[in-house]
Amino acid sequence: MDWLEEKTSVVSHKIRNISFRSAIAAYILVFAAAGAVLSYLTITACYRYESMIWSRYSGDSELWFFTIKLSEWPFWTDSYTGFQNHDGLWMLLLDTIRVWSPFVYGVAGSIAASLLFYKKRLKKPLNILKEGTEQVRRNNLDFDLTYESRDEMGLLCRSFDEMRLELIHNKEMMWELVENQKQLNAAFAHDLRTPLTVLKGYSDFLERYLPQGKISQEKMLETLRLMSEHLSRLEQYSRTMKGIRSLDEIPVQKELYTPGQIQSEILEVIFALNQIGDVEIILSGQTETLPSKKAAVDVNLLLEVLENLLSNAIRFASRRITVTLQYEEREEMLYLVVQDDGSGFTEYDFQKALLPYHREHRKLPEENDGENPHFGIGLHICRQLCAKHGGELSLANSIEGGAVVTASFSSKNE
Repeated sequence: MDWLEEKTSVVSHKIRNISFRSAIAAYILVFAAAGAVLSYLTITACYRYESMIWSRYSGDSELWFFTIKLSEWPFWTDSYTGFQNHDGLWMLLLDTIRVWSPFVYGVAGSIAASLLFYKKRLKKPLNILKEGTEQVRRNNLDFDLTYESRDEMGLLCRSFDEMRLELIHNKEMMWELVENQKQLNAAFAHDLRTPLTVLKGYSDFLERYLPQGKISQEKMLETLRLMSEHLSRLEQYSRTMKGIRSLDEIPVQKELYTPGQIQSEILEVIFALNQIGDVEIILSGQTETLPSKKAAVDVNLLLEVLENLLSNAIRFASRRITVTLQYEEREEMLYLVVQDDGSGFTEYDFQKALLPYHREHRKLPEENDGENPHFGIGLHICRQLCAKHGGELSLANSIEGGAVVTASFSSKNE
C-alpha cells in the first residue's frame, strides 16, 4: 500500500505540474471519451427497448418494415401509428433520447470539464492570490503566499510573492531613508547647538570685558578671528549636511596636524564654553608632553565629536569636566577623553546609550533640570563619526565617579 500511495503521489504531482494547455486538452479528451461511451450505451439501451416494443406487434420472429428488419436493431422510423396504450409515446421518447443523447452528453461533459478544471487547477491559486491582494490592500506584507505547482498559476503565484518581497524591500528602504533623514535632521539640529553656544561664549566674552577696556586690540582681533573660523565651520557643515542623505555619507577630509595644533583648537572651544557655563571645563596635560609627529586628522570632524561630547557632559556634570588628548604614535591613533563628575552611566545606559534617540537614565543635577530639550542622539552621532575616521567610541565610569567617554581616531594618512 505504501508503494501504491507513493506512486499515486508521484503521478498526482506530475499531473498538477503540467501546463494549462495540456491540462485543458486532457480534461476535454477524458470527458469527450466519457460522453462517447455514455452516448453509445444510451443509444444501445434505447434500441434494445424499442426492439422489445416492436416485438410485441410482430408474430414472426423476423419483422420487416419496408427495408428495415424490425426484429433486430438498429432501425429508424418516423411513424408510430398503430401502437397501443403508451407504446407510441415510449417509442417517441426513446427515439428522442437516442438522437439527442450525444449532444446532451457533449454539453454536460464540457460543463463538467470546465467546473472540474476550475476546481482542481484554478480555485486554490485564485483564492491564494485574492487573499494576497487583500493583505497588500491592507498594507500587510507579512504573509505566506505558497502554491506548490510549476504550471502557469504556480508561476503567477511565485511572481506575486516576488512582488511582495520586493514591496517589503522597497518599504524597508523607504523606512531606512525616512529614518536616515530623521537622524540627519536631529543631528543637524543637535550639532548646531554647541557651535552656536561657542559663538555665544565669544560674544559674551567681548560684551563682558570690552566695555571695561580689559581686552587688548590684539585679543579682540584674535577673538573675532576665532568667531569667523567657527562661522566658516558652520557654513561648511551646513553645505555638507545639505548634500548627504545619511550620517554614513559624511565625508572625512584628513590633513596633517601636530597634536599640539589639535590641542590648540580644543582649547579655543573650551575657552568659549567656559564663558557661559557654570561647569568648569579644563584640558588635562600640556602641549610639551605631546609628540611632535604630525597626524592625519579631520579636525572639523574631531571638533564636532568634542562639541557633542562636551554638550552631553555639561548636562550631567556637577562642577567640572576634564578633556584629555592623547596620541599613540605606534598605533597611529588619536584619543580624545571627556570625563565629567556627574552620576556616571547606568547599566541600561551602557547597553542603549549609543543607540539613536536614547535618553540617559543617569541623574541630572538639579540646576540642569528642565534645560534645553535633549535629542538623545549625540553619542550615536559621535560613534558614527569615529567609525568614519577609523576609530570607535567607548563608555566607562570613573573610579572617582562620573562618566568617561573615549573617542578614538585613526591618524593613518590613507
